[in-house]
Amino acid sequence: MSEAESAAATKARRDILIGAALMVVSTFCFVSLDSILKALAARHDVLFLAWGRNLFQVIYLVAVMPLFGARRMLVTRHPVIQLGRGAALVGTTVFIVLALKSMPLAQTYAITFSAPLIATILAMVFLKERPSLRRWALILIGFGGVMVALQPTAPGAGSFLIFPLAMALCNAGYHVLTRAIAADEDPLAMLFQVGFFAFLLTSLALPWSWSRMEPWEWGVLAVGGAFGTLAHLLLIEAFRRAPTAVISPMIYSQIIAACLIGYLAFGEVPTVATLLGAAIVVASGVALIRSRG
Repeated sequence: MSEAESAAATKARRDILIGAALMVVSTFCFVSLDSILKALAARHDVLFLAWGRNLFQVIYLVAVMPLFGARRMLVTRHPVIQLGRGAALVGTTVFIVLALKSMPLAQTYAITFSAPLIATILAMVFLKERPSLRRWALILIGFGGVMVALQPTAPGAGSFLIFPLAMALCNAGYHVLTRAIAADEDPLAMLFQVGFFAFLLTSLALPWSWSRMEPWEWGVLAVGGAFGTLAHLLLIEAFRRAPTAVISPMIYSQIIAACLIGYLAFGEVPTVATLLGAAIVVASGVALIRSRG
């Protein structure tokens, strides 16, 4: 191997490690955002919090626009699909906050990990992708894990269990819409457009959802918006540096972040069923991501 080839191989390995690390940090940022929304949801309307979260994302992206170029963020070839992505993001935010109002972080994330499994089914329907029998088996195993984590027959289980499943469905729709236009759009445009359309959609509900917040609560929500914006930027950089097959499974590190933050911030201790269900969903999801047929 020549010196140039050796240097290129070393750089590729370094980029893979950096990409994986960025993805892990991104998942911790997402969990931090959700934890802030969980705390604020005890005092404020969920739609109002979704509006504020997207407001700050738009503000932060406008602030860094001179660094990346306004055209890269503002120009889109698929405005209707971007609107759909915005609606899916609103649904994802609203349903996960509704779930977190009644459920522990770890259990909620264990269930929402089914999003890649649902996305595979939606891609089959709308993008004409055809999963193999092996992938169907992995999907069924994954949903078995979801049922273990859900514990639908456990004492205290109620109708709120639908919220994390609805969040997973919205998130899966977001992934499918993103995949449909990813080849034609600048990643920064996709990031800005989804936040902008989500902000517009949640603004329509302000006459009914507006909630008076204290200055410190605005500050906390601004920090949450920063976590969300940073998470998306890290996500873009992670996928730029390393292959999807390496990066995508790193999203399951969210269960570690959820257990840690859930315990430290809310005193939540994950049950054995939650951890077992999460392990099944994670294993099937990783196998599905790495599956070639």
